[in-house]
Amino acid sequence: MSKLNPRPLILLLAVTLISGIIFTLLRKTLTAQAQRSKIEAQSAQRPPKLPFAALGSFQYPPNDQASVIFFFHPECEHCSYEAVAIQKELTAFGQAQLIWISTADTASVRQFAQDQKLAGLPNVHWMSDTARVFDQVFGASSVPSVWIYNAQGQLTKHYKGETKPAALLKYLNHDPTKNRH
Repeated sequence: MSKLNPRPLILLLAVTLISGIIFTLLRKTLTAQAQRSKIEAQSAQRPPKLPFAALGSFQYPPNDQASVIFFFHPECEHCSYEAVAIQKELTAFGQAQLIWISTADTASVRQFAQDQKLAGLPNVHWMSDTARVFDQVFGASSVPSVWIYNAQGQLTKHYKGETKPAALLKYLNHDPTKNRH
């Protein structure tokens, strides 16, 4: 009697196992991308609800006021540069609500606000996302990132990375339904 060669069977099992793993990883990646796209589409329609801890009191979304949402971290140098530039041009933002959200602890957020001379201003608000759910609200994002909503609550622009005040102001009162290409 001849012995059965186990190599083809082992090879078949290995290929099946590897194919199963690749299929599972690919499915998870595609599902995550679809979820991220859905979240980003929802945040583009209207300002999303903000389930973060406010460091002070304010009404969100503001009634008939434009808002700029900054996702930042106190240890981020680009975030600091952006905050300094915003502080220097603060009057140009008028009544727009500037909302700064970070995953850092509240003490670090408060210290950042003080250091940047943006604490205690009537239209500048600070929030801490200690539960780390920002990505579930806005989609995956890096720091700094900025979302600009006009007074009608429409997303007019989303920036990733440090952004100059002039670029933000350009889209603050912009109507995204006009001048479409």
